[in-house]
Amino acid sequence: MRTALALVMTAALALATAAQAATWEMTLRPAKEGAVFDVAEEPHIVATVRNIGGTAQTATVTFDVTDFDGKALNSGAADTTVPKGESRAVDLTLGDAAKLPHEEALSLHVVLTADGAQQAEVHKTFGFLPARPVTTPPESSPFGLLGEYAWPLLQRLGVRWVRPNWSWTERPMEWAQRHGMAYCPLMNEANAFVRGELSEAEYADFVKESVRRYKGYIHYWQLGNEFDIFHRDAPRAYVESQRIGYAAAKSADPKCVVVNGSITELQVRKEGWRESLQLGLAKYCDVYDFHFYQDRKTTGDMLDYIHQTCRELKAEKPIWCTEFCQMPFESNDDRNQARDILRRFTYLLANGVSVAMWHCYRWPYPYSADKTAATGVVDYDGFARPSLFAYAAMTRELAGAKFKRSWPIGENAFAIEFARGDRSLLVIWSEKGTKKLRVHVAEGKASMTQVSGRRVPLEVSGGIAALTAGDDPILCDLPTISDIH
Repeated sequence: MRTALALVMTAALALATAAQAATWEMTLRPAKEGAVFDVAEEPHIVATVRNIGGTAQTATVTFDVTDFDGKALNSGAADTTVPKGESRAVDLTLGDAAKLPHEEALSLHVVLTADGAQQAEVHKTFGFLPARPVTTPPESSPFGLLGEYAWPLLQRLGVRWVRPNWSWTERPMEWAQRHGMAYCPLMNEANAFVRGELSEAEYADFVKESVRRYKGYIHYWQLGNEFDIFHRDAPRAYVESQRIGYAAAKSADPKCVVVNGSITELQVRKEGWRESLQLGLAKYCDVYDFHFYQDRKTTGDMLDYIHQTCRELKAEKPIWCTEFCQMPFESNDDRNQARDILRRFTYLLANGVSVAMWHCYRWPYPYSADKTAATGVVDYDGFARPSLFAYAAMTRELAGAKFKRSWPIGENAFAIEFARGDRSLLVIWSEKGTKKLRVHVAEGKASMTQVSGRRVPLEVSGGIAALTAGDDPILCDLPTISDIH
């Protein structure tokens, strides 16, 4: 009897708790795309408060703003009256922009209180980025991002390459051109041809007409996507699709650049890459493209194999990576993703990749917790994640720089140097523990940029900068480096 009564009371308590939890709701939306604001404006967001079944009609929305490391910057509150069954929008001004850090990720914590209890809380990221005029052609930059909207924000991030699915729609091509980005569309018709859905003539005509019609906008074309996933053990059909598409594209625009249909799973069957080259793939594209959805070590092994095979078969060409993201998917919190933006981009550039594109601006498919968290630099609610500011800092600091060398600083530790004029741009991190470094440099000022986007002065004493490589990569702007140990 006692057990039965306890079960009834437990069930009643659970129902009461659930009912209380569902009494009020709150959602947030940014007033600007990605919650990224101009440096001269006051940032604000809109909280939508819903009274589902509250006994009172008054609710309070409070917020706290901190930097990436938790330092308090600003706070505030607003009351609202919401009749039962209705909702109200509450505008929250987050703080005077002149008093908040610029060009770095800021954390926002919003709490809804009503009926004497906390009803909801939400954590988001926002921040500021200045306008970034584009004065050089995209070919001078290796930085891309999969996304074909929010063009002004993409420009602020320093995105110079985009890779949309191809359609005969001129507006996105115009926007990309206006914002200084190279538009490299992906023609999935190559895959359709291999599946037998298009005849050779239909496929060739489609490619030729596309290139002819839009060559004023587009200089780069990609023929197909992830063939080794969609067409297992079929390098002959793959190379044939490239032969037909390449000839058609070049007949319409001899100066266009043709990118091969991307290869994704070399770790599954790497022999397919060698077989494709032996079948003549190099004659039917100007650029090789790969997707690296593997950890850093596996990615490095695959790149070594690619370079070695190309040298052996005398088939070397520029190498792109048009899709990669944080790996593994399971390590998908915000800070890990911000780390991986800087680590994976610079590792690819240090290992022979000339153009790299992060996947993606926002995960475009139905919600998938692991892929959403591992890929998009903007979340489903339209708020930036810290990785967006890490991306902007990386493109800002490395603008115009070229890879120079990787310094040997120990196993699972990395020191990748880029050069711009008489400056050395050094990215360091360690995948296991920390490692102290003494970097010998010429005389001059130095600074350090963190994954949050924050740039701080760096002390150089007696020609030496003392640095620590750890989980969080740092990007240092230094006078010319002569040694690291």
